[in-house]
Amino acid sequence: MQDTPTFHVESLDPEPGAVRLVMTGELDFDTAGEASAAVDKALAEEARLLELDLSGLGFIDSSGMAVLMNAYVGAGERGTAFRIVALTPYLRHLFEVVALDDVLELPGAHSPGAHSPG
Repeated sequence: MQDTPTFHVESLDPEPGAVRLVMTGELDFDTAGEASAAVDKALAEEARLLELDLSGLGFIDSSGMAVLMNAYVGAGERGTAFRIVALTPYLRHLFEVVALDDVLELPGAHSPGAHSPG
């Protein structure tokens, strides 16, 4: 039997008005619904800032990438700042390959502050 990492989302309040979702495991077709529900719940709290900590993700597929982009767009529609606060080298490389590093502010990027979409 193969040992697949369990997906988990933990919601934290790092500061007043902010929600940080810490995602661990594998964000894929099977877990995208759980991740989307966590994002929707966080955005419903009307926080001024939504942060994603992706440093615990070992894998992400196109369904998982769609969750992240929907979170970015959903935050922008509500006037909520959005930022990724931590990610693995694997995810950084993946975001660069698909040019999401041009859309999303990644930790260690040279532009200061949280990226707030349109």
